[in-house]
Amino acid sequence: MGCIILDDSIVKSNKINSTEKLVYGVILSLANNKGYCYASNDYISDKVNLSKRTITNSISELKRANYIRVEYVNFERHIYPIQTE
Repeated sequence: MGCIILDDSIVKSNKINSTEKLVYGVILSLANNKGYCYASNDYISDKVNLSKRTITNSISELKRANYIRVEYVNFERHIYPIQTE
């Protein structure tokens, strides 16, 4: 992962804080190949140097704000970024 690119609608959003925007950017970057991110919270935590608890809370807030959708397929978590307008 070299850089994170966020749409203006995410950057300007008042629904989520800057930490959640960063986590969303990581998820978006990791979902680039398959359309979903399957990284663990530990992996994301290491990537952005935040605690696992912060990542867990950020993912919950991103779901609540309808920026991501989470599904479990054969015991593997798939995080799908939801396209914003």
